Amino acid sequence: MATIKIVPISTKTIGKFDAEITGIDPTDHDCLKGTIDTPGAAIVSAEWNLDGTCRDSIPQCNLDLSQNEVVDAINCARKLGVQN
Repeated sequence: MATIKIVPISTKTIGKFDAEITGIDPTDHDCLKGTIDTPGAAIVSAEWNLDGTCRDSIPQCNLDLSQNEVVDAINCARKLGVQN
């Protein structure tokens, strides 16, 4: 299934990197799609699961779940049928 585009959510990772969530793929375990602006690697594509864990990346790229907008995106993904 194609990724459902959302109004981009600007946030931070737990490593304080700038991140943006741009879509939700309800058929993928790593359902949140977006980008991270990482030191030294510039802006890279990213995928996060419902726990905010970034696929194939360092822990500093995981989402900061204290951000209300991030929790809202996770809740929206759950409503679309994504499961842990």
